[in-house]
Amino acid sequence: MVSGDQAPLIRVRGLLNRFGSLTVHENLDLDLFAGEILGVVGGSGAGKSVLLRSIVGLHRFDGGTVEVFGEQLDRLSPRQRSEVERRFGVL
Repeated sequence: MVSGDQAPLIRVRGLLNRFGSLTVHENLDLDLFAGEILGVVGGSGAGKSVLLRSIVGLHRFDGGTVEVFGEQLDRLSPRQRSEVERRFGVL
């Protein structure tokens, strides 16, 4: 259970990912709080990996915002970004 005053560890707002004329994500919102487990399910090419890559900063998305630990990774200096990235891991 998540307390009402707890900030999410990951916050995605209005995420937009396009590849040419193909829109993969449009206006996607997501909050992930400490202790939560999220499974993303979909067929091949549905955008699961693009979503994860957008969240961890490995894919430059076309619109919206992604915050990890309250920081927008795409707005940080390389040094600041490295400090935030040390706090999470991806397999």
